[in-house]
Amino acid sequence: MKNRIQRLRAEAEANYRNFDGIEYGGNRYNNAVAGNGRGMGAEVLDPNDRTWTVSVVNASTAAVTGVTLFGASKDLTDANKDGDITISVAESSHLQLKTELLTTPVRILGLKYTVTTAAQFSNALTLADGTSSGAVASRIWQPLNYRSAQNQLTTQVDAPTFEFLLSATSYITFTMAASETVTFTFTIVEKSMQKNILRGAPAVAASTQMAPTGLPQIDLKRGL
Repeated sequence: MKNRIQRLRAEAEANYRNFDGIEYGGNRYNNAVAGNGRGMGAEVLDPNDRTWTVSVVNASTAAVTGVTLFGASKDLTDANKDGDITISVAESSHLQLKTELLTTPVRILGLKYTVTTAAQFSNALTLADGTSSGAVASRIWQPLNYRSAQNQLTTQVDAPTFEFLLSATSYITFTMAASETVTFTFTIVEKSMQKNILRGAPAVAASTQMAPTGLPQIDLKRGL
């Protein structure tokens, strides 16, 4: 039994899978989630591949309501988007992101939200999940409940506890002020990995690390 466990450990480490204390790519990214004692739990989520930087621009001189992020099953191609609204994703595109969510749900933990004018923070975000049968579950998230860790910037809030299980059926809606530009930086801590099933690896990649704030007195306490 002991030899079998040692062999499984060696195989897992060779494939950068989930054993506490492994070295990811030669660097000590020790952020794997432990298993249940009977086998492997979650695979290590690549620490350099877990953020989405989503920018939204309102070109109108009037406020626009019902701006929607994500929601692949409702509007995959943004065909129903207001013409004055532009949504871009720095790492890819809104279309690619939503298409990926059709098969790869993720868990978001951590949000940095920057705006042009601080008044935009008065517009709450609605976090929703709607099914094809018409059921909708929603929650209200108030940006004004948070503040920036970066010298108390009035146009930025850091919300390390922001959490959202994001799939093809879930989305975020909010109102944008006139001539406003906002940027959301989402941090992924869990990602479904269906293709892993074909190679006998865990179907979830995960990390216990949240996004850094940039302030050493906060980040060092969290082990980043």
